[in-house]
Amino acid sequence: MSRTDADGTPVGLRDFAHLLVSDGRYERSERLEILARLIPPQTRRTTTRFMFMLGLSVTIAVMGLVANSVAVVIGAMLIAPLMTPIMSFSAAVGLGLTRRAAQAAALVAVGSVGSIAFSVLLSGLLPDVQLGSEILSRTSPDVRDLVVAVAAGAAGAYATAREDVSAALPGVAVAVALVPPLSVTGILLETGNTALARGSGLLYLTNLFAIALSGLLVFLLTGVIPTIRMCFADRRVGFTVLAIGAVTIAIAIPLTTRSIEAASNSREQSELTAEVSAWLADTDLQINGVERNGAAVTVDLTGLDEPPPAYTLATRLVSLVGSEAEVIVRWDQRTQGSARADTPPVADPTDTARAVIADWVAGLVEEGYIFELLDVTVDAGSVDAVMSGPYAPPTSRTLPDDVAGALGTEVTLNIRWIQEFDPSVAGELPETRLERLVASWIGRRPGIIALRTAITTGESTSITIDLATDADPLGVDVLRALLADAFGVNTAITIRTVPITVLDSDPEVPSTPALS
Repeated sequence: MSRTDADGTPVGLRDFAHLLVSDGRYERSERLEILARLIPPQTRRTTTRFMFMLGLSVTIAVMGLVANSVAVVIGAMLIAPLMTPIMSFSAAVGLGLTRRAAQAAALVAVGSVGSIAFSVLLSGLLPDVQLGSEILSRTSPDVRDLVVAVAAGAAGAYATAREDVSAALPGVAVAVALVPPLSVTGILLETGNTALARGSGLLYLTNLFAIALSGLLVFLLTGVIPTIRMCFADRRVGFTVLAIGAVTIAIAIPLTTRSIEAASNSREQSELTAEVSAWLADTDLQINGVERNGAAVTVDLTGLDEPPPAYTLATRLVSLVGSEAEVIVRWDQRTQGSARADTPPVADPTDTARAVIADWVAGLVEEGYIFELLDVTVDAGSVDAVMSGPYAPPTSRTLPDDVAGALGTEVTLNIRWIQEFDPSVAGELPETRLERLVASWIGRRPGIIALRTAITTGESTSITIDLATDADPLGVDVLRALLADAFGVNTAITIRTVPITVLDSDPEVPSTPALS
């Protein structure tokens, strides 16, 4: 049985005995019971219990995050004890109990830092930590997380103050999720992903300050704190309340900005994907990814059909990307090749496949194509070849069978094409290099003709290019960057265009006057 004062106040509540007034909302005994739950005495025993439960929660959270298990992470949320000292801090601030508020804040700070350190230790003991969806989902907080934290903090404060709804506290613990962001921060720091760790740390701070602020407001509105004037009776209390609000608002600003940017990026991604789908309407190609970096849009495709000209897609994207739109296409061909059953397997399948594909590439180069075979790998009946060039290679119906026949087994041939402009060839004259690069940049673009290319070298290099076009050409900045890489960033580059004029092929023949 706890010791009490002469008026019946437990010794542990002596700090706020003068606040236990009857104001028509709570009787003195009711407020005693609420404050006993909100601001328990902090002893060595209670602190040890708190740290023990927090350590167990962090252990479960780290294991669940690394295993990418939602159920295990939820279990860690349910036993996490961090909500209690945060509620204690809010109540103590509102009641002007500076010492109790400082104790609660110190417990939260020590628990937070200790949780991160313990997470670093645990993740360091685990082999091959993979960043699954449960980890990555907690690295990009936005304004929705702030709204959830405010609502969860308010619900937690109300459930703590009202015993009849205290059964909702486990749901509040799951909603606000204090320990998982701390565990994610520790895992990311241990794996060297500091940029992502800042995101998970921001998520934890969002939850922390939103809970503290909303809890304080609920305690004021529900009458747990006897009068709203009390929180401003002491300047330190008023300053603390304003500081919590200011920090919460400061956190809300980048979260709101991030939400707006995410919504804009999602809308832009949908529009880009729709345009790419329309561009591929007449083909049997699958879109693996569409990424934008400035004015350059990279499209990853898979299928047997040859992609349409990239320039055609660039013209479609002008309204979304701008007049300097440039498209980079990466295309994976997947074809089946068959071989005779009596063909013996070769000793080195990689070298054999490389030789067959290299011969095919050499034949394309003789026809005027610009290609380079970058890599060939053979693995369990799958042959992957990577080649680069300014435009897509033609589809070969015989190459898969040629590779399969050389290897003596059925194969799946995958040719990955990466659009690339090679800025240099050994021993190439500057004039030849300039002509080649301009021709590569033009590629299959309709309505562009190279009229003249000229280069002067010496103390400084200058390039002049005359193009005939039926409209303003797209991707001129890409051509400038290409030439700067090939001839130096200090090269003076002049690109001039003249319009293509279509003359009437059947001019009107003047009438001959009749002779009288």
